[in-house]
Amino acid sequence: MKLIKRFLAKILPVWLYLRTMHRGFYLLYSLGMLKKDAKFKYHYAVKNWIQKTDYVVDIGANLGYFAKTFSKLAHEGKVICIEPIPMFYQTLTHFLGSKKNVEIHNIALGNENGSVTMALPETDGFIRTGLPHVIKDTNIDPKTKTQQVRVLKAHEFLFSLPKIDYIKCDIEGYEAVVFEDLKETLAKFRPIVQLEIAQENRTKLLQLFSELNYQQFGLVNFQLTAENGAQQEEGDFLFIPLEKSAAFIAGNKP
Repeated sequence: MKLIKRFLAKILPVWLYLRTMHRGFYLLYSLGMLKKDAKFKYHYAVKNWIQKTDYVVDIGANLGYFAKTFSKLAHEGKVICIEPIPMFYQTLTHFLGSKKNVEIHNIALGNENGSVTMALPETDGFIRTGLPHVIKDTNIDPKTKTQQVRVLKAHEFLFSLPKIDYIKCDIEGYEAVVFEDLKETLAKFRPIVQLEIAQENRTKLLQLFSELNYQQFGLVNFQLTAENGAQQEEGDFLFIPLEKSAAFIAGNKP
């Protein structure tokens, strides 16, 4: 797969390469060819979790590998996509921009309004689409490609929504900043949260969700499993409000 990506990156313009990645993923996904790959366990699991009237917030929507699925599942609800990288935003707009239940915002979320610099990692000349991240250290490699992006305060941006049922967040280490700002939003809406957490943020965020009366879950051997602290199997964390966990578990028994 990496060799194919490398080849395509060399022969295609960036915009077409990104669209090809999106199409290729959804071809394999729709054929069920990724079902046994643990890297994609949440991509399939959400098909059992998202309801047709749900409001879903996709923070770090990237190329739409979750967003398109969300848009089909929540077809009577709303999918709010947050993607700060312009070329990823353009890819999302191409595939999802005409859908009435999808909003796409070319911003990042943070704890204040302003801007941040993001790194765009490359390997052998092609962009690593899953690895752009906010730069925290000013001493960066001058060869690293960067992008200045607009940031809006997370709580202010989301708090005015009529409801939030599900949040998926993958923002490569910036999640502690965002969710510290979203505590009031989580307390108000009580959404289920699917969250990739960098190792350095785990203690802080596990405590945050515990204080907000959320229960930690994960997918272990593709099965929903209650956890407490350390994961049994690497992947996203799933946080479910305590008052919703029993019903959620009952609805996900094999």
